[in-house]
Formats: sequence, C-alpha cells, structure tokens
Amino acid sequence: MFFPPPVPHDARLLAGDGWFQGGLAMTAPCWPMVPLGALVDCLDARRVPLNRAQRAGRPGSVPYHGASGVTGYVDRALFDGPLVLLGEDSAPFFDPLRDVAFFHDGPLWAGNHVHVLRPRAGVDGRFLAHALNTVSLGAFVEGTTRPKLTRACMNSLPVPCPPLQRQHMIARTLDQHMDRIDRQLHELDAQAAAADEYARAIIHHAILPDGAAWPGPVPTRGVMRPVGSVFDIVGGGTPATGNAAHWGDDVTWLTPADLPAGPPARVGRGARGLSAAGLAACRATRVEAGALVISTRAPVGRVGMATVPVAVSQGCKALVPRGQDVDLRYAALLLRVAGAELRRRAGGSVFPEVDTLTLASLELCLPPLERQRAVAQTVWDRLDRQARQAYARGQLRAVLREYRPALRLACVSGHGM
Repeated sequence: MFFPPPVPHDARLLAGDGWFQGGLAMTAPCWPMVPLGALVDCLDARRVPLNRAQRAGRPGSVPYHGASGVTGYVDRALFDGPLVLLGEDSAPFFDPLRDVAFFHDGPLWAGNHVHVLRPRAGVDGRFLAHALNTVSLGAFVEGTTRPKLTRACMNSLPVPCPPLQRQHMIARTLDQHMDRIDRQLHELDAQAAAADEYARAIIHHAILPDGAAWPGPVPTRGVMRPVGSVFDIVGGGTPATGNAAHWGDDVTWLTPADLPAGPPARVGRGARGLSAAGLAACRATRVEAGALVISTRAPVGRVGMATVPVAVSQGCKALVPRGQDVDLRYAALLLRVAGAELRRRAGGSVFPEVDTLTLASLELCLPPLERQRAVAQTVWDRLDRQARQAYARGQLRAVLREYRPALRLACVSGHGM
C-alpha cells in the first residue's frame, strides 16, 4: 500500500520563520522574490535543434532535452555542468501537475523548445528548478495557438530566493520526496499494466483454452453460428456537431472512445448525449439496456455492455440478442477475443473499418448455455474485482499527483494554501 510521504521533520527550517501543519506552511516566507534573469545566465544561443530522424542518425548516451524532458539520446553534448531547463514552447504551462522546469548536471544537448539556464553563484540549480515549477506562468506566457515563454518574460519570472544553505536543504529534501512519489507512481503504472495483461490472459484462456486459434474447437453440444444469426445488428450515426439543439441528456450515445480499451465492461454513459432532435437528425436507433456495443471503426474491437438504453455513432454497432440461447456476458468476452480477427478482415482506405456484412458473417463458437454462464460468471467476477482495484489505484494516483506540487510549493515558498 502506498501513502504520500510525511512532512519533513525539519519543516520549520524549510519554511523560513513559518511552520508546517498537515504538510503546508502556515505563515508568509521571510525571503525575497527575485527576477529569474538576475539568478541565471541564459545559454539559448548555443542550442541546436535535431528532429527525430537526425537524432536516430547519431545514437549515443548524451541526453537530448526538449520542452517536457529528455526525448532521446545523441552522440555528443552541447552543454555540460549544472543547468536548469525551462520550457520555451510546447511545454505544459497550464497544467499544475506537470513539470516545466528540470535540473540537469552533466553532458546535454538541448533543442530550441527549452531555455537553457546556468545558475549563478549563490543559486542552487536543484532548488531553482523546484521553485520554477511552483510559479504560475499564465501571466507570462504569450500566444494562444502555441503558447510561448519568451526570453524577456522568462527573465521577469519572480522566484523566491532564500539563503544558499536553505536552498540546499530544501532541494535535498524535495529531491528525496519527489523521487519517492515518482517511484510510487511508476509502480502504480506497472501494476495497472500487469493487471491489463492478466485480464487479457484470463479472457483469452476462457474463450480459447490451450492456445487454440480463432474460432477454437467446437465443444461437445456446442455450435458454430454467425453473429448475424445470434444478434440483430443496429448501426448508428452522428448529428451535426455544430448544432447545439442536437445535444443533451435525452439519449445516451456511445462512440468508440466511450468503450473500454481493455476487457469488456458495463457502460452506462458516454462523453456526450443526444437530444431527441439529435437522435432523429442522425437517424440512429435507440436500443434497450443489455445490448452489446462493439467498435467497428478506429479502433476496431472494443466491447461494452450497455446498462441503459443507448444509441451509437457510426463507429460502433449495437448487438441486440435475438433469443435466449446466448449469455451476453459470455458473448462480450467472445467478441473481445474476436477483435484480432475483425481487424484482420477490416477494410477501408483512410482507417480500418468493419462493415455490417463482415461483422454479421463472423463465426462464433458457442458452448451450451450452462457452460457459457459458468465461464462468464467466473471471468466477470475476476474482472469486477480488477475494476475495483483499478479504481483504488486511480484514486491513489490522483492523491499522489496532487500532493507532489502541494508539497513542493509548501517547501519552496512557505505559504499556506
């Protein structure tokens, strides 16, 4: 189990004359705010941009730094020594949970999307990078389509400047805690990837045991039936997006993006809903709860089970069962495994797409109904358990990502929040 790191035991020193309560300094700092230009020498004139192909043509071990961090490695360096890299353009200036400034000590090549700054005497570069990541850059960034932090605006950025000894202390403490948080976030991502792989494995083994190829052997008392004989296939559409009257809460409307990228899951809402007028305008048909929805365009093969009446976009098909001889949860697993076969059969010149006839002709290997139900119950119980675990991981990840900038701000500035 992971928890945010504790507040440093030397928090009083970190916050100047302030003190910490619950991880946040409660009084104003005692150190001055200084323009960034007075703390660094700008080395931007020595930058040389290299595109991806150029970087690939000169492999090496020297980091190549872009606006948001290291993006590759090259054979030699343009810079060396302790440096602070601050995004110039294409950086996440308006996302408080992402870094725009980085400390680097050693050989480096930098492109023209990042300012290269050498700290002057009396400035700890590690502290300066942390401090810059607490500055609200909205008032300093210019441009709308491609926001840019010009050199003049960069020089005017106000940065807290405590005594050097305290900068060292803050930087050392924050480096330790930022590293711990980052390692925890990385571990959560690794757990999520392992869980997804496990889910794919249990589904595939349940549908195609012993490594059988699609569509698998017909079990005793089982049958092979095309999708079109098991389901009514209902297409969809999209009304004019610029007409506000087409959008509302009257009809749940699903697109490929609303379906789970991993194992099949229950789906009860989409990113947007249709009004009654929007449903009529796109000539889509609303189907009852319990229908399966499969994406048939960009990407092909995502599967969800509708928990409410839904309509779908032209990138999906809704599958309404014709009889009682198929367990919908089992069919959802079956169609998810069939995704690779559907992608193989997909046509389309712009992007892969499966038409209704192709989907209807897909052969499904259906075991007896009682066997379908037993397999579906076992697999969906595991998937539900994994979904709860994934939710808990997501909650913890959100806490850690929010705690990271809050801890940094408290340590750097000493301000209460």
